[in-house]
Amino acid sequence: MKTSSSASPAHPINRYGSVGADSKEYAIDRVEAVIVDLPLRRQHFHASGTHAGQSLVIVTIGTKCGAVGIGEGGTPAGTAFWGGESVETIKLMIDRYLGPAIIGRNVFAYEALLAAMDRAASHNQFAKAAVDVALHDLVGRLLDIPVAVLYGGRMRESIPVLWALAAATFEADVEDAGRQLEQRYHRFFKIKIGKRDPNAEAQRAIKTAEAIRNISNEATFSVDLNQAWDEPTAATLLPRLQDAGFSLVEQPVPHWNVAAMSRLAARLDMPILSDESLWDLHDVFDAAARRSTDVYAVKIAKGGGIRRAYKGAAVAEAAGLPLYGGMALESSLGTAAGLQLFSALGELPWGCELIGPRLLAEDLTTEPTVYRDFEVIVPDGPGLGVTVDMDRVTHFTRA
Repeated sequence: MKTSSSASPAHPINRYGSVGADSKEYAIDRVEAVIVDLPLRRQHFHASGTHAGQSLVIVTIGTKCGAVGIGEGGTPAGTAFWGGESVETIKLMIDRYLGPAIIGRNVFAYEALLAAMDRAASHNQFAKAAVDVALHDLVGRLLDIPVAVLYGGRMRESIPVLWALAAATFEADVEDAGRQLEQRYHRFFKIKIGKRDPNAEAQRAIKTAEAIRNISNEATFSVDLNQAWDEPTAATLLPRLQDAGFSLVEQPVPHWNVAAMSRLAARLDMPILSDESLWDLHDVFDAAARRSTDVYAVKIAKGGGIRRAYKGAAVAEAAGLPLYGGMALESSLGTAAGLQLFSALGELPWGCELIGPRLLAEDLTTEPTVYRDFEVIVPDGPGLGVTVDMDRVTHFTRA
């Protein structure tokens, strides 16, 4: 069964341009969550671990009028190594706390829905994001508009997209980058390092970048440490990467060491990006005040959903922090949520990293996410803009 649209009343908006909070036909009457396990095309390397599969939580939300929205949530690998949550905890929180908290509430009463989830459970950003994405899909389908319209409409039809070189070996990463350049998928590359000797890893990154530049002088590079180095190591080695032409460094030190991020940002010309140490809109404000990041990575999953990620982007914009669209290895469903939001942001100078569908060996939508000419295309249907193949969801659902 393929789900792309749902039954809805003809006029969800009243003559005053709003939706009545007491309208029972728009009350949420079911929230369902299942875990799906999908294989990756190749192993994906992080400084803190390597994985060959991606698990996700698919959330279906229905209303009394028969409208349905589908969302997705998950962490890298689906495990707890990255942010503390896992697909198992996400499903548990939705089934036991977040779903019951919004049952019976009007789907258009958005801030009230967020507040209800906050009262039911503290933190649990990834779980709340999964529910939030499904709510946005549902509202977009009821209004017959893409989610981007809820945030001012599209500023762009496609977004430049980087590729993570995460094989952790020089030969494999150079070969991978060559393919991406030849096929015109990617020309901005993030090199993952940090698991082995710091000096050797820094040299591998520099050597890899030099080899790829010999393939194409259009190639540009960032490096992601995933918290692997301490401050003295970072202070010693990051200037070498800067001198080698790297354009950005991501989270070189542990997430708790925000003071070190500030000191490193002050001494480097190369921009520094906080990831594991920066979560929601409050963290954005703090990071701007402490000057611990030069770029804000907008991430729906760790930001608590589309609405709160948008608020975080607005705080960053007010603070003068340029934006970058991040990911958590989503399928084409979760990627569509990112594309809807990122397409509506005023400025996105660093592009995005929405490459989950290219890493997954299997996907959950009837049409794949489109990548061409070094960019990813924003889907234009109602809601998230994609059609979920529920037969495939059922096939990959964990027993």
